[in-house]
Amino acid sequence: MRSAKIFLAGMYTHLVLSIAAPICIVYRGRWESFTAGLFFFYLVMIAAVHVTGWVCAGMGVYAYQSGRYEQLRQGWKLLKLWSIPFYILNFLYSVLAWGALIGASRGLMLLFIPIPILITCSMIIQSGCVGICYIRYLRKQAPEETRTLCPSAAPSAVSSAVPSAFHYLLQLVAVADMISTWIVLRRYDP
Repeated sequence: MRSAKIFLAGMYTHLVLSIAAPICIVYRGRWESFTAGLFFFYLVMIAAVHVTGWVCAGMGVYAYQSGRYEQLRQGWKLLKLWSIPFYILNFLYSVLAWGALIGASRGLMLLFIPIPILITCSMIIQSGCVGICYIRYLRKQAPEETRTLCPSAAPSAVSSAVPSAFHYLLQLVAVADMISTWIVLRRYDP
């Protein structure tokens, strides 16, 4: 899925700008046309990444509905596995930067902490939508008798044949989404 590649590139661009924009603004030492333009570009980039993320989620649903399951699988793997460094670096940078901001403002910046958390969680949800579509495909491909629990089916046989519906929820939770992706790819992916 091309939209997954664009979304992933946008995530890393967002990370670079998250680091470069504040450093450049602090280095310049004053609010001038360059720093204001850089800050405005950073805000526009945040919006563009999120629009791209929702487009990617929509393309994941479209790929599922049109039967392009291999593209869906590749997009899901790309978004969940290749974004691991992004989330690690984003977390480390955010702890350092926001810790410094909160310390320098004597706690006043604490009010703004939910903003970067919501931005990051939104990216997890957007890529999770693609994962949900692929897990749904895997569940649909399983034979009917393994999708429903019946008294004659052994629970271990059911669990080994099809991913649990619980993976839908795990795709939307930070860190659990990557663990879920790894489990589904190792156990259930053909």
